[in-house]
Amino acid sequence: MAEEKIIRIKEKDFRRIAGFRNKAKKLEKKCSELEAKVSALQKESNEWKERASRLAAEMDNLRKRVEKEKQEFRSFIQASFAEKLLFFDEIFEKVVSDVCSNKEINKNIADGLVMLRDQFGHLLKSLGVSKIEAKGKKFDPMLHEAIEIVETENEPDGTVIEEVRSGYMINGHLLKPAQVKVARGKTNDINTSKD
Repeated sequence: MAEEKIIRIKEKDFRRIAGFRNKAKKLEKKCSELEAKVSALQKESNEWKERASRLAAEMDNLRKRVEKEKQEFRSFIQASFAEKLLFFDEIFEKVVSDVCSNKEINKNIADGLVMLRDQFGHLLKSLGVSKIEAKGKKFDPMLHEAIEIVETENEPDGTVIEEVRSGYMINGHLLKPAQVKVARGKTNDINTSKD
């Protein structure tokens, strides 16, 4: 009888073990399914992170591009406005030189005109406009427009000898070239013809 009892215990244990094995298999299957889901969710999460990263980069590039375009537009408007004011600067220069050279003009009027010209010059500087220094400089086709070539022996070849109209730069860019007369060394033209 004692032997039967031991066998029954063993059979019970075997049944329990078989039950545990079935549960373990089900749990392993469930774990595998969950691991596959976790892997799929991690992959999807990585894809979303990558998309978000790309969108953030695109937004940053767009913001930079819009800012650059705004700056270029501001510069264009500023240059356009300044270009319209250059006419008045030229008038001030001419009036001041004509009035100040006339000895019959009231000194107060002449001083007032000089003050107005100077204030107008400050306005142009506040817009980033500066005059191109031309007289005595080497001719530069990027800054100067030659309207006359003058033969002379007094100045080196290619030197600006007279500024007819002022040229202007705005923030380092050419706004209007200076119209100048340029020196050219005299040449001795000897026409020899063979008959």
